[in-house]
Amino acid sequence: MNINSLAAWSGAIVALATLVVAVVTWCQLCHSRFALGVSIVLKLDAIFDAEIMRTKRRNAAKALKDGTKGREVEEVLDFFEPFGLLVRRKAIDKEIVWSYFSYWVLRYDALARYQIIARREEESDETYYQGFDYLVKVLKQIDVKKRKLKSPPEFNSKKRDEFLEDEIGLT
Repeated sequence: MNINSLAAWSGAIVALATLVVAVVTWCQLCHSRFALGVSIVLKLDAIFDAEIMRTKRRNAAKALKDGTKGREVEEVLDFFEPFGLLVRRKAIDKEIVWSYFSYWVLRYDALARYQIIARREEESDETYYQGFDYLVKVLKQIDVKKRKLKSPPEFNSKKRDEFLEDEIGLT
């Protein structure tokens, strides 16, 4: 074996080793990003279930039940607003968000849609709750797929009332 072939083999081995290191590093980064996303969702779930947020949800449900428009509902929508950006940027996994939060997101969307539209008109700003809208769209798509539905779920007045009573009854 001459020096040129030894150098060629050495170069090929170094290139292969570099490729292996790059693939392993990429896999570790993907795993770390997923783990961080799970951690974020778990922290958001803890916040959502904390007493202060339960109070906000209770107040929002009362306002929705009474048909009043106010800050109470927006406090719940504001909680979910950044989720859309986090899902779009793949900082958090959309199916994990669906598993943890779709029940509330889809129902608050159904109940507060008129308020979101009114807020946009009042402010002449179509970007209000744009993240929330994106989240709703993604969660509806997942809901259709996972539940094998023909169209996104709709909530009749009985289901809406039951949801509001559950939220009002939070302790």
